Amino acid sequence: MLCRGIRGATTVDENSQPAIVAATEELLRALVSANDIFPADIASAIFTVTPDLNAAFPAEAARRMGWTDVPLMDAVEVPVSDGLPHCIRVLVHWNTSRPPEAVHHIYLREAAQLRPDLAAPNGDRSGDHNGGRNGQPSNSTPRPAANGQPVFHVPHGATVTYQGEPGAYSQEAIFQYLGNHIQTLPSASFEEIFAAIETGKAAYGLLPVENSQAGSINQAYDLLLDHDLRIAAEVKLRVRHCLLAPPGTTQADIRRVRSHPQALAQCARYLKTRGWEVVPAYDTAGAARELAASREPGAAAIASALAGQTYGLNVLDAGIEDSPYNTTRFFLLGREEPPPAAHNKTSIVFATTHTPGALYNSLGEFASRNINLTKIESRPRRDRPWHYVFYVDLEGHWQDTNVHRALSGLLARSAFVKLLGSYPAAVEEEGRQGNK
Repeated sequence: MLCRGIRGATTVDENSQPAIVAATEELLRALVSANDIFPADIASAIFTVTPDLNAAFPAEAARRMGWTDVPLMDAVEVPVSDGLPHCIRVLVHWNTSRPPEAVHHIYLREAAQLRPDLAAPNGDRSGDHNGGRNGQPSNSTPRPAANGQPVFHVPHGATVTYQGEPGAYSQEAIFQYLGNHIQTLPSASFEEIFAAIETGKAAYGLLPVENSQAGSINQAYDLLLDHDLRIAAEVKLRVRHCLLAPPGTTQADIRRVRSHPQALAQCARYLKTRGWEVVPAYDTAGAARELAASREPGAAAIASALAGQTYGLNVLDAGIEDSPYNTTRFFLLGREEPPPAAHNKTSIVFATTHTPGALYNSLGEFASRNINLTKIESRPRRDRPWHYVFYVDLEGHWQDTNVHRALSGLLARSAFVKLLGSYPAAVEEEGRQGNK
């Protein structure tokens, strides 16, 4: 395990202990959330402030967050005539096995202009300093894959469409797992994702198909059957909900919180202890956008950290979801089949003949060849009432000899079989304990 340096910076409106502590805590929580850091893995932290701030206050924020055993150092920076005023910087030394390109650096508020990649010549943003410029679209925000490598190679400059508004969790998954060179295109619905790919407006689309807490997304599976796109890759995003509010708002100011009903339900325990009014919204990122536009006093939103960066909202608290295993599974859709990878999955949909033992015999084609099924789910056939189709995910590629033979056997037994794709399987990200 190596020690990686994680950089972060933010600005503060005034040189007071409450303001500096609050701004520093916001920055540290963003770093922790983006990198999934635990205090036990932190070797040390170095805080520096510009000469117009008190250097003793940032460390207090770290102590409040439970970094009681972490060596902390504070210092005042050398004055620079044209430097950014009221600035707090931190360098966290983190014991981790992640490669440097998979480490997320965070620059908040006016400190977003300090990101080295924003100053790179010719618009080159290939550096690893991740974090958004507040209030700006996040299409080019660097988001390397969590395991250091994209799960699927999307050509440079290609467009990937997703359902939702800028700052949606789907957009976060695109940046985090497909790389930082992606152009993103919001779509208003799942149907628009398919249409954008089929008409050439987008090369790929990211479609959520399942959540570990809420289950399968039935509409997504119905559309996979209706259209002839191929699954190019599987992506699994650990959903980390953040409490967002306009600058200057503290948790003590909050009276009501808006978000999508599913996000509110996933943060129910956290919200119950605060006693805030919960207001349903049609979309998490949409709730953040509307809050940023209205600046409603006493209001907050629950959405992604990316939504906060996109709309200029501060992260008052991160990782507020009740379950540390809240994960959404996506399919990256395209028009062509990807080449075989080191670890593949195959997804199919089939219908059996309406005879006794038909499903048992169909699944026996896989069991007899020692092929592991990772998912099986039934859906009603919309063209034949009280008949069903079965969606199956299995380990292996359709070109593998045993998988090919199993699919051939299934085809002989079934009313129909449709191959949705063989694709690179997602790298698993284990949930962590210790949520609020």
